[in-house]
Amino acid sequence: MGQQIDDGDDMLTTSYKEDKDCVAIVTGGSRGIGAAISKRLAKRGMVLNILYERDARAAEQVAEMISSEEGKVTTHQVDVSSEAEVNSLVEDVIASAGGIDLLINNAAISDDHLIMMTTLQEWERVLKVNITGTFLMTRAVLPYMLDQGHGNIINISSNSARIPGPGQAAYAASKGAVESFTRAVAMEVGRKGIRANTVAPGKIMTDMTRNLVDKLGAGTDGSRWGTPDDIAAVVSFLASAEADYVQGQVITVDGGRLVMRPHPR
Repeated sequence: MGQQIDDGDDMLTTSYKEDKDCVAIVTGGSRGIGAAISKRLAKRGMVLNILYERDARAAEQVAEMISSEEGKVTTHQVDVSSEAEVNSLVEDVIASAGGIDLLINNAAISDDHLIMMTTLQEWERVLKVNITGTFLMTRAVLPYMLDQGHGNIINISSNSARIPGPGQAAYAASKGAVESFTRAVAMEVGRKGIRANTVAPGKIMTDMTRNLVDKLGAGTDGSRWGTPDDIAAVVSFLASAEADYVQGQVITVDGGRLVMRPHPR
């Protein structure tokens, strides 16, 4: 399926493979939001490549669930902040699958400390995974996407880029950078059949936030805690031809947290 759009300057061409032929990479795909995304895309028939850094068992559990429903999936242990490992992974996927159609940059870490208590090592570690990892993965897949004339990149940001909590300076800065980077990618390669967008989750119940759910509850803003499936549904839309006209955007999925005023106590 393909579509051509004449905007008066250039002829824009966007093409898609059918879901059953679409090769997807999901970084941080073994747990939480990444696992939910992987499962949802696999149900659509996509060929999944799930990246994880440490928890091999979690990755295998996701893969086993996908395989049990006749999905196609391969797991890869990769540090997305390592240029060598990222380049090797992309070459392996190209060699085995013949192409890469969809990249989900989901891998991220947090290491919250108040600014005055944050060491340079802690700061750099968060940025290295969250934004440098996104850059390395994107840079590695772009030549192949350009050669095949289509591609889709979806980055996972966070509402912390707009409303950071105490101690989230490094995390918020990295996610703000992800959003700016997404717009830069869309600007550079959007006319080459490649889309780039960001999904910014609000409060999502994952292993990373589980200790906060009981502590904070629903909060005074009236918004509920979301689930990984809430994010996966939006990612699945952006990964489809139905989102063909969505380019360079940040889609906020937060239950209305950004627009709801706190209720008076």
